[in-house]
Amino acid sequence: MRSVLFLALLFHSTSYFAQIGYSILSIPKELTTNANSVVLEELIEIDVSNISKMKVKKRRVVAVLNKLGDSNLELYEFYSSNSRVKNIDSWIYNAIGKEMRHFKKKDFSDVSRTGGNMYVDARVLYLNYTPTSYPYIAVFTSETESGDTAFIDSWWPLNDYAEGTQRSVYKLKYDASNKPRYKANNLDGYDISIEENPEELIFSASNLKPIRYEEHSPIGRDIFPSVLVALNSFNLKGTLGAAEDWEQFGKWMEQDLLADVREIPEGTLAKVSSLVANETTNEGKARKIYQFVQDKVRYISVQIGIGGWKPMPAQEVDKLGYGDCKALTNYTKALLDAVGVPSYYTVLYGDIKKWDILEDFASVQGNHVILGVPDGDEITWLECTNQDVPYGYIGNFTNDRQALIITPEGGKIARTKIYETAENTQENFAKIIVGSDGKITAEFNSVSKGLQYGDKYPLAKKKADEIDKYYKERWRYINGFSISDLKFVNDKKIVGFNEKMRLQIPNYANSVGSDFLFCPNVFNQKSYVPPRIEDRKQKLYIGYGYIDIDTVDIEIPENFIIEAVPDPTVIETKFGKYEIAFTQTSENKLRYIRKIQIEKGEYPPSEYENYRDFLRTIARLDKSKVLLKKMSQ
Repeated sequence: MRSVLFLALLFHSTSYFAQIGYSILSIPKELTTNANSVVLEELIEIDVSNISKMKVKKRRVVAVLNKLGDSNLELYEFYSSNSRVKNIDSWIYNAIGKEMRHFKKKDFSDVSRTGGNMYVDARVLYLNYTPTSYPYIAVFTSETESGDTAFIDSWWPLNDYAEGTQRSVYKLKYDASNKPRYKANNLDGYDISIEENPEELIFSASNLKPIRYEEHSPIGRDIFPSVLVALNSFNLKGTLGAAEDWEQFGKWMEQDLLADVREIPEGTLAKVSSLVANETTNEGKARKIYQFVQDKVRYISVQIGIGGWKPMPAQEVDKLGYGDCKALTNYTKALLDAVGVPSYYTVLYGDIKKWDILEDFASVQGNHVILGVPDGDEITWLECTNQDVPYGYIGNFTNDRQALIITPEGGKIARTKIYETAENTQENFAKIIVGSDGKITAEFNSVSKGLQYGDKYPLAKKKADEIDKYYKERWRYINGFSISDLKFVNDKKIVGFNEKMRLQIPNYANSVGSDFLFCPNVFNQKSYVPPRIEDRKQKLYIGYGYIDIDTVDIEIPENFIIEAVPDPTVIETKFGKYEIAFTQTSENKLRYIRKIQIEKGEYPPSEYENYRDFLRTIARLDKSKVLLKKMSQ
């Protein structure tokens, strides 16, 4: 009874906090240890009793302990043409609970969600607060209304590293005929409860300790406690939708969001029909259409239409020559439809980190769209927003993750292309001449493929100063080098990116008396070793594998001999393999070959230190030196 009364007072009396005040000193020590901030109280109340209206009230009290905690304030609310922010306020208190500032709605900045893009109707009210001292306490309250019920806020009682939570409550009111589904993640080991009442869900959490950030961990969704919520029936800007399963959700997307936006002008239809007239396979036709789209249109952000989910009509894309991921993907699909090539509009999460569409929880998910072209049992994936990548290349922004494909039979979950270790290669070839003054002259040639291709091909369109900055950062361990005869080749046939150049490096070989000492691994030294983490909690996660092969032919100066080279070395671990070897090809020539292979995978926390040891050994061996001895005259 006491706990019920406490909650009633806490969450239903607007004067409660003013009556008791705040103090950093009252926060339990276990919540501030290793924390940048602590959520003292959080209440989220959502009402979706009406399928066409969602009301949300929020109250969030955060103790910010240091500058790094500022990013956890969340002093903002989004809105659009179909929603509004009724109330928004923030109060700032000092460490002992004295009110310092009160910010009202008029004090919040009102800007486009993407920084002013004229094709975006989503906006954000945010408070740009600059603290004068630490620690401090911020209170944020808001009340919003929306005509959309497709996007229901998830509950994240811990939503960032180094942030503790003293109390968080999430309440969802709903109509009995439209009971929401929910999916709980990572709740074990926390004081978290889920209460199901008639027409109401309540999630609550108490005293959640901060989670320490650990390098090479899985994505946050696999670590932080959360509960995702979705309605089986919902409204999206006047369009009723259903999502009890992915098949049904896909049918809704096709019928209500996609079917009426694929009409292509007659003139363009005639062009593409002529373009593929001599192609006898679907792949041949698809390649021609993909190149046509790359040549004709460009990418911009467009967040209009049904909640930013309905594509711009294909006719408009054809006329204007631009669109966002939805529009360009839909346009490409419409052109493929016109020449008889089937394809799948595909929704996924675009991110360097691999976020899956959750197969067991049909709901509005994803932040990006690509196209899938079926070829027997396989699917070729097309990134329609990029004018430079080859047909079928998607890279590490969308590779190897579960995606929702919209097929004629409805929605299905499919995994995008997995780039295996052997595909992600970088082969470096260098010829270097060591001068009698220690200066090195070099010819360098590099070919990158697979995911490493994706890291390199943007160089071809960068400005000279950006390229100069890139190489200075890449070879930051080399002082004073200069580049000439630089040439890039983006070879779309082999999906390879070629870098060619000449370099001069003064004083690269260090004088040791009359002798020279230098590192033969001129262009690919690994120095990164992840930090030591005592009592690691998270799994060790290596996102993708790769292979680097370096071949360096070295010509030494006259009157010098090769006195000593590092021993040939082979190191094999579960994380990969590293090997170096030297061959003296003539009296004054030496060949250095280095190969490193890193394997993707997940490992228990106990393996992290072994992985560090492997990388530390690589970093040491990559700096191994060759000794050249000057012969007596």
